[in-house]
Amino acid sequence: AKVDGDGRRAMAGKAKPKKHTAKELASKAAAALTNKGGGKTGKADRLGGAAGHAKFKCPVCAQGAPSEKTAVAHWDSKHAKLPFVFADWTDAHAASGGVTTQGAAVKGGKEKTVHELQKTAAGRAELARRQAEKERIANLQF
Repeated sequence: AKVDGDGRRAMAGKAKPKKHTAKELASKAAAALTNKGGGKTGKADRLGGAAGHAKFKCPVCAQGAPSEKTAVAHWDSKHAKLPFVFADWTDAHAASGGVTTQGAAVKGGKEKTVHELQKTAAGRAELARRQAEKERIANLQF
């Protein structure tokens, strides 16, 4: 049996539901709002998106290479009889606009409410920016 601060036995409190802790509630919210990167989008993201993680592509066999050093090693191993010209290699990241992944495994979620934004200086600055944007849109001449 539990003993309280006075040395007496404490009641078990079976009829009283326990309160949820702030830590527990925060972890539940994080679990609900965080995209863990599963599914089709997450798989594509883990594979590096359309470009893949390898930055350069061999002009002969289209094998990927993450750096010029590995490109040279690939060329010496697979195409030793041909002259190596690094300028012929395709930069897959530049070809895809510099973006290789979509960030499917980053925290998504709900926007903060006005009440939540008013609590911090950064939040108040964001509210002021939003208000200025609304006023700017309202003042546009069509």
